[in-house]
Amino acid sequence: MTLTDPLIATLAVPVLATVLVAMLLRLVGGAGTGARIATFGIPVALVVAVALLPGLAPTPPVSVMEKLVWMAAAGGLLGMLIEMVTQTRFISAFAAFFWPFLAVVWTSGIDVTAIVSGETPAHQFPYRVFEVSAVAGLIVGRLHQIADVDLSAPVSVMVVAGGLGALGLVTGPGYAWAIGLPLAAALLGWIACNWPNRRLPFGAPGEIGGGALAIALAAVMVYQARIPVVLVILVLSALALEPLARRFVAGNAVTKSDAVRPIALAAILALPSAVAIVLAVFAPALIPDVYRP
Repeated sequence: MTLTDPLIATLAVPVLATVLVAMLLRLVGGAGTGARIATFGIPVALVVAVALLPGLAPTPPVSVMEKLVWMAAAGGLLGMLIEMVTQTRFISAFAAFFWPFLAVVWTSGIDVTAIVSGETPAHQFPYRVFEVSAVAGLIVGRLHQIADVDLSAPVSVMVVAGGLGALGLVTGPGYAWAIGLPLAAALLGWIACNWPNRRLPFGAPGEIGGGALAIALAAVMVYQARIPVVLVILVLSALALEPLARRFVAGNAVTKSDAVRPIALAAILALPSAVAIVLAVFAPALIPDVYRP
């Protein structure tokens, strides 16, 4: 088995890369800055995994997959800058809110500057970009709210990214699994760094380059209409289920220990994704067509 083996490149490499980068940044930066920027390991792991399989061209990005990888790297770098300069959570939340919008606009080839300058009539602008991006931004805002609640944010992002990646495997498009599965593995590596007790905060590099990117992936999938919207909504519903699942896990005698709680939470949050995958594979005729950008 080599590094380009699908299981190694997609699952094992992101886990190890996240752990190594997070530990290195923590050791070099110390308990303050180092701990806050340690989540930069998540976008780094995604870039490394995609570079191994299916591969990244050295030229500027052209495909949707390449553009999303660049957005992950840019989000991680922006998050590091925010943590090292301002340490202001509002700024990171503001940047993360607009990340899905930027992803949809860039991957769809929409020239916003032409609208602003008047070169393209305003009535020709695809306004459903704003609908999809606004909903995605609000979901990112929810992730920001739970960023400091144990491991709830990374567990939720891991489940969402994994669900989107699995949908990409069974229904397409290819960029969904190429981004979603290694991103989920990178989040698993981050959770491993903080298991059984949380040691590092889910800082801005991970919030923008990991969490916001996962929601941006969902927004791109919806806007490009390559996958039924209902299935994407089912995967994203894990975030709506998270408060109830967290309370249930914390109050259950079997699952309330620090070691078991994140595992149980992930299992519960993954249920909607499991339903979406079952529908996509075995009952596609039952999936309603409720929204088409």
